[in-house]
Amino acid sequence: MDSVTMAQLIQYDAPTDLLWRLNNEYRKRLSHAQTYLDLLEQLLMIQAADDVFQTLEALQQVRRELTTLTEEHRDWRHHFYYDSLETRRMVQDDRAVNKALARFSRMRSQHERRVYDLYNLLAQLPRPNVQMTRVPNGDLWVMAQYALNDLIVFGDYVNKLGVVN
Repeated sequence: MDSVTMAQLIQYDAPTDLLWRLNNEYRKRLSHAQTYLDLLEQLLMIQAADDVFQTLEALQQVRRELTTLTEEHRDWRHHFYYDSLETRRMVQDDRAVNKALARFSRMRSQHERRVYDLYNLLAQLPRPNVQMTRVPNGDLWVMAQYALNDLIVFGDYVNKLGVVN
């Protein structure tokens, strides 16, 4: 999985548009992963079956790490994405935009490896009974895995925006 470099991000026609899209899509993907993992944990806690104790502990670890990643993204926004915290307006100056893109690229590269480890941790766990994780719109176990995978393959989204790896 190739990470997008600063030079590749700057090649995009409108760096401010790219920065806006990257931030919003990444925040959305982090939020989806957190939501599915939160719901999955709540569902397993309600079931309170002895055979899901190990899974529940690992799930809590994954959620804590995902919370850390979300906080790191929030810190990036506060330091590089926003012109000021008071206005919460996105940076517009070319130099500030390029700096934000470079920092985002580094942050994402680090996050990708960590999310991949989290995905593998869940994949190695014994899968809870499908009847325990099924909700009206699908299976939360599968949905949580897909949400983590969406974070891992974020570079594919960047490629669709026209940035070439």
